Amino acid sequence: MNNLAEVYKFPERLEANVKQHDAGGYVKADIEQGYDRLAQKLTDTLANPPVKLSAREYQIVFAVISKTYRWQKKNDWMTNTQISSLTGIDSTNIGKIIKGLIAKKVLFRDGKNTGINPVVSEWQEIAISQNQLKTSQKRLVKSPPKTSQKRLANSSKTTKKLVENDCHIRKETNTKDNNKKINKKSLLESLDFSTWPAMPSNQIFDDWIAMRKSKKASVSQTVINNFGAQFQIAFQNGLSVDECLSECITRNWQGFKYSWIANSNQNLSQSFGSQSRFVGDQLAALQHSVAHIPTPHDDEVL
Repeated sequence: MNNLAEVYKFPERLEANVKQHDAGGYVKADIEQGYDRLAQKLTDTLANPPVKLSAREYQIVFAVISKTYRWQKKNDWMTNTQISSLTGIDSTNIGKIIKGLIAKKVLFRDGKNTGINPVVSEWQEIAISQNQLKTSQKRLVKSPPKTSQKRLANSSKTTKKLVENDCHIRKETNTKDNNKKINKKSLLESLDFSTWPAMPSNQIFDDWIAMRKSKKASVSQTVINNFGAQFQIAFQNGLSVDECLSECITRNWQGFKYSWIANSNQNLSQSFGSQSRFVGDQLAALQHSVAHIPTPHDDEVL
């Protein structure tokens, strides 16, 4: 009897011919198609991280996991193009996002290799100012190249400005005056003068600012607070803020202490007192000598 083999045809999987993320497609995650071996502490930390992670940063983190832990590696060399193909993020922005994750110690670099930092207790926020944040966000936006029409329009504007010489000179002069007013206004608004007993007059304040600029001395909040503490002492002793600043301008003082004015006035008073005593002694001696001048009849006996 001949041996016969029966071929059994398995049913095709529903997702066999469906690409991932296709609209309306059926996609099911199954460990039979592969799985990543991750520490539970890592997944728990990613669920509730000690640092703030944006959506793009999460994409980069999982892309690095797929490039390292999926292949039983702690770190590996990967290009921005590879990560871009996994995440859909523009390759020009990949380096900036990775740099931020390294600063937060979520990722680490070993030479050219990149990996996930398994010491999750080291993950930390980085201090960044609002100006740096705005700058970084602007850099992430890829600006489209200028078209020829835009370049032509900008060139026409430049030519028009060069032709209008007189108007340009007047605008430049007005701009300088406006910048001066804006700088003074921004200085008054950005600094806290509450420690000063009173605000000085505009002329005195402008002269004081000009004097400090000539000495290349900045006007910071610390400077304002130090001056304010001394102004309070001077104000209690009968001096106004204008008088104190006038002394600084006249004597070219970069700083100010009430004791400087007090010592100066005391020395002046002592000098004037000693001079007065000297003049008084001379007058007393003169009067004494005049009292003993003999008269023509002093030798006559009455």
